[in-house]
This record gives sequence, C-alpha cells and structure tokens, in this order.
Amino acid sequence: MLYGRSAEISAIDEVIARAGDGSGGAVVVRGEAGVGKTALLDAAAARGGAMRVLRATGVESESDLAFAALHQALWPAAGSLEALPEPQRDALRAALGLAAGSAGDRFLVGAAVLSLLAEAAEPDGLMCVVDDFQWVDRASADALLFAARRLGTERIAMVFAVRGDAPVKGVPLTVEVRGLAESAAAELLESRHGVLPAQVRRELVTLTGANPLALGEIAARLTPAQLAGREPLPDPLPVGARLFGDRVAGLSAAARRVALAAAVEADLGLVLRATERLSAEPPAGPGANAAPSGPGARAGAARVALAELERTGLAEVSGTSVRFAHPLIRSAVHEAATPAEVRRVHAVLAELTVDDRRAWHLAGAALGQDERVAAELVAAAQRARDRGGYGAAAAALARAAELTPEPGARAVRLKDAAVAAWLGGRPGQAESLLAEAREGAGGDTTLTMEVAQLRGRFELNSGNAAAAGTGAGRRAAGRGGVPVGDGRGQRSGRAGPGRRDGRTGRAGGQGVGDDRAAARRAGVRGDRRAHRRPAGAQPGRLRGGPGAGARGRVREHRGRAPGQPGGAGGAAGRGGAL
Repeated sequence: MLYGRSAEISAIDEVIARAGDGSGGAVVVRGEAGVGKTALLDAAAARGGAMRVLRATGVESESDLAFAALHQALWPAAGSLEALPEPQRDALRAALGLAAGSAGDRFLVGAAVLSLLAEAAEPDGLMCVVDDFQWVDRASADALLFAARRLGTERIAMVFAVRGDAPVKGVPLTVEVRGLAESAAAELLESRHGVLPAQVRRELVTLTGANPLALGEIAARLTPAQLAGREPLPDPLPVGARLFGDRVAGLSAAARRVALAAAVEADLGLVLRATERLSAEPPAGPGANAAPSGPGARAGAARVALAELERTGLAEVSGTSVRFAHPLIRSAVHEAATPAEVRRVHAVLAELTVDDRRAWHLAGAALGQDERVAAELVAAAQRARDRGGYGAAAAALARAAELTPEPGARAVRLKDAAVAAWLGGRPGQAESLLAEAREGAGGDTTLTMEVAQLRGRFELNSGNAAAAGTGAGRRAAGRGGVPVGDGRGQRSGRAGPGRRDGRTGRAGGQGVGDDRAAARRAGVRGDRRAHRRPAGAQPGRLRGGPGAGARGRVREHRGRAPGQPGGAGGAAGRGGAL
C-alpha cells in the first residue's frame, strides 16, 4: 500500500494516459534506496487498464552480462519477432541468444527493440517497467533508452526506476521520490505498530528522513518500551544493509546457503542445484549439523531451505528467478558471509554454468592472479563484442587484466578494455583504463605508442583538439586509426571508433558516416536530413518492405535525423550512448 504519494502517482498517470491516447513517452522515477520506487512501479503497472505490461529488474550480478536485462524484458514478447524487418529481427534474435551470430551495430538492436515494443503494444497499448535501472547492463540500457526516446505516436509508456544519481540519458521527465510527509509517515507507522507517542513518531521520522523502508524496519526492531517512549531509541540507528543483518543472521545454515547462492546468481534452478552441492560438503566447525545424505535428500533440503527464506519475507520466487525483497537484503547476505564462502559459491556455480556466466563465476572464485580464468574472461569479452555489448566487453577485459600475471599482457588487455569502453559509450572509464595501460606498458615502446595514439583519437573525438594535437596523439589523429588487440595479449590490426576490427573484420563502432547504411540495414529509409515516409503512410510507419508483419507494414525508427545530436549517428564513435 502506498502512503502519501499522490503527486508522484499523478505524474506517472499522466504519462500512461498520454500513451493510451497514442502519444508515447517515458518517465524516470528516481530516489534513494528504500524510498518506495518499487511500490510506485507496482502501482503504475496496475493503473494501465487493458495495457500489456512488460517488466524487468536490474540485477547487480548480471550487470556485466550483455543484453541480460533486455532478455528479461522482451522474452514475453518474443513471439512477435517474426513481424520485424529481417535485419532488425536477426540482430535482436542474436542479442537475445535466440540465434547464433552477431547482433550487429547498436542502431540495429535499438531499432529492433522499438519495433518489437510497437508490435507488442497492439491492440491496447503497452507499459514497459524497468526497476533498479542502475544495475541494468549497458547494452540493454542503450537499447531500451534508444526506444524510450523515439516512442512518437506509439501507445507505449516506459517507466524506469533508478537509485541515486545514476544517469538515464535522454528521458527528460523525472519524478523525484523523497521521504514521506510527516502525516503519511505517521499513517504508515500506525498501520504496522498502532498509534505511537508523538515524540517517538517525530524522532523516528527525523532520524530516518521519513524513508519508508527504514521507518518500517527500524520500528519493527524496537522494544515495546522504546515504542511507548519509556526508553530511548538506539543510537545510532541501523542503516543500509544493517537494517536486515539480524534477520539474515537468524536464518538456518541451509537457508543462508540458499540466500548466498541467490545473491550471486538469480536463476532458481541454478540456486537450488548449487545449494544441493554445497549441502553435500562436510559441515564446517564443531557441532555443525551433518549434511543430508543422498541426492534426493539434498534436493528436498534445498527446497525446504528456500521455503524458509520465503517465509521470512527476505526473498521470493518470481517465475524462474529468486528475487530479494529489497537490494539491501542482498548486501546484508554478502556481509554475513565470509570471503571464502562467497568464493566457494562462485566455484560451484562455475561448474553448473557455461560461457559468460561460467567466466564471471570463475573470476568470482579466483584467489589471486590466474591466466586460465583471465583467458575465459577474454573469450567472454569477444562474445559480448560480437553481440554489440561493448560495455560488457570492457568489464570482462578489465577484470581479465586484474587476473593476468604477465605485465605486458595485462597492459594490452587494459588497452583493449579502454577501446571497448569507448565504443560502449563510457569515455571516463576508457580514459582511466588507458591511463593504467600506459603505466603498465613499461619498456614496450610499440605498446606505449599505441596507447598514445588511442589517447589522441579519444581526445579528438571528444572535441579536445589541443590535447589530441600533442605528440603521438597528433600523429594518431592524422592517420585516423587506433590500434586494438584481441584481448589475448596480442596486437593485431587497427580499429577504433567508426573503423573496423583488424582481427575479425567486423565493424568496431559506428561513426557519423555509417548512419544511412545502418538505417538501410535496419529496414528504414532515410536521406541526409530525416527518414522519409511514402506518401499517405501513417507517421512512424512504412508499408511493405522486407519482414513486414501481418498488417503489411514495418516500424520505422523515429527520432532526430541521423548524424544530428541525439540521433543514431556517431554515438559510438564519440564515446556516447545511443
């Protein structure tokens, strides 16, 4: 139940109402942890009437897996993929793991997401609700925001909830969610704990900033004497993950194992299988209970432990995933576990997973530098880059560099991570990684020159001509090429923003000059200034064409013209998000 959120609900209702009338739009719900963003999203999802609802939640453990959140959001609508133009359909199927091959450039994937949302909006409209956007992987975030900025005349409303000041680029409407008004806070406390003395109520509101989560959790921990005002409140009050520390500590050992597995891997099947394997291990410490014997007994014990976790209200099973009631609970579970316990859970999950998930769990289980694990991450980075997930590739290469024992190979991987970060729209991260690569290059003059050339190219594309025009940077800018490696400590070919990957021949990024080609690949017509429509066509749609749906039309990318600020053109080449 919501308390005192009429202004916030009214703003969201307006976006939903406009979308129902054929004027789609997006809104960002922003606030600190525990302030009630998820409750507002739940209320919004229930207020769309006959509108279809697609939902996704950012998961911190999946934030480095390219297109993980997009898969979560679009999977229920995957049946409409066949209605998309062929280039878009192929790109999105590859991004979602439904087909082998490359997802192509980010324009194609973004245009495909917009088209699929438009198809899913028929006939009653669509709401796309994304919670914990700060943990959505960069590739998914780029594609979703690409669509959010181009809803035009579609009957689509998109709502993004984000914590703190994490950027949500290109969505101008923001609803700031702050602490409750004192009257609403009093109503919340009364609904759970009865009427409290005014002094106690005011002190709780002041000390918690009227944060609904903090109010409820702290009041639940107070003694009857403290609630009645006969004893002082705890000083300091528990905050952050400490709010849930006692509840996590009160779990049985089996339930804590389930919770820890869920904290590092949300998939229900993997959580249960990992818990079964962990339960088969000899108990640690004197007096510990013996592990259940036999696979059947262990499977049953894992489900009993999961049921206990659900009964406490700390987590719940949602479809095929285990979700914590609040992200701070996940933090509390991590804090309650020892580093060795966390590494062991990652090691078990690495045995149960493949490809990217296996690589990241191996990294989580690593103790010190390990070239074998680093190589797994490099392979994961290449797969992510093939799908257009440059942000995920940068994260994998940066972690691979941390695990690389040989200094020269480490510097090359840092340099490759910088290129991926730049192409993924993370210029700040790219510059930091490049600085680390320069420091680690040592006496390798060739690598030092490549790093200097990259820096010049980055500065030039960022508009800093003075910095680009110094030393090796000037020479690199003049040649227009930047060296890139394959992540294995080998340098091969030249690539960079708007150029081609010297090793694979695939496009490494999209510059302004690639816009019209990208539009053609996406099934969209365009000229220098804007995408044109055939005479008589409805706004935002093209008739006929490859991949047209049952209604004989395909969706057109709407937005500013290619190459203009905010359009598709040149975003990757400038280190910016789509």
